Amino acid sequence: MRCNCCGKDKRLADYYASTSHFNKHTGKSNICKQCIWDYVEPDNDSYSMVKVKDVLRVMDKPFLFDLWESSIVEATNSKQASSYFRTYMKNVALPNYTSFTWADSIHELENKEHAERYYDILDDFEVTTDITDFWGTGFEEDEYRFLENDKKKLEASFECPDYGMEMIMKDISFINLEINQLRQDKKGNNQKTITNLIETRSKLMNDANMKPIQSTGAESNDQVTFGTLIRKWENERPVPKPLDDEMKEYIDTYMIGHLAKMQGLNNEATKKYDEALSEYTVKFEDINKDEEYMDD
Repeated sequence: MRCNCCGKDKRLADYYASTSHFNKHTGKSNICKQCIWDYVEPDNDSYSMVKVKDVLRVMDKPFLFDLWESSIVEATNSKQASSYFRTYMKNVALPNYTSFTWADSIHELENKEHAERYYDILDDFEVTTDITDFWGTGFEEDEYRFLENDKKKLEASFECPDYGMEMIMKDISFINLEINQLRQDKKGNNQKTITNLIETRSKLMNDANMKPIQSTGAESNDQVTFGTLIRKWENERPVPKPLDDEMKEYIDTYMIGHLAKMQGLNNEATKKYDEALSEYTVKFEDINKDEEYMDD
């Protein structure tokens, strides 16, 4: 297919998929990947979000802020050099997002303070005095970036109510940085050191109740879905079997049956209610018969 930008004939694999109505014949963008990359990442590091969104709009692909954020972290921590945009396009093509269009875009975080902090860290990162005061001096810019990103992810997943928790998160971020550096070295003798670091991290997370098994426990029930809570309640404290005693019979008949009658229903509850009241009900037919008998 010929690219509308560079005018070269290229394989379909060299074009991004597009769900746009205007590309439905091929199902592909009419601009090749290389031309798109040259447009949105001219120096492979600096991005114009306006251009990124323009490209996504043309292809009718969504811009999802959280996915863009996680793609930046993934590209930054990747062993193989990868751009933010290319990583995002890989992720937005996953089955979870195939039905999403530009109309489903989420352009920013709901919390403006969080958004400002996010942009400070990722889009225009600069090693400030606050950063060196927190992490210490002597690190490279990429290391500070990694530490700040890791800290942001921890704070987004777990509360940090006091200084003690802050120090545990800080130590975990340092361990994650060291593990990442050792894995990039790709030396066989690093595996034992990595294992020891992972065990240390596990102990720290255990101390802070940050392990996955703990984050879905009683102290973090607000982080799990309602369905998960129902399953937990049913397994640990199941709903007892229905009672079958005199009190239940009374409630079913005179309360539930009465409410059903008020709603104009005709079911087992109303039938039971009518039967129970029948012995206390005066029927006009019987009154008329009694009057006729007395007249005779």
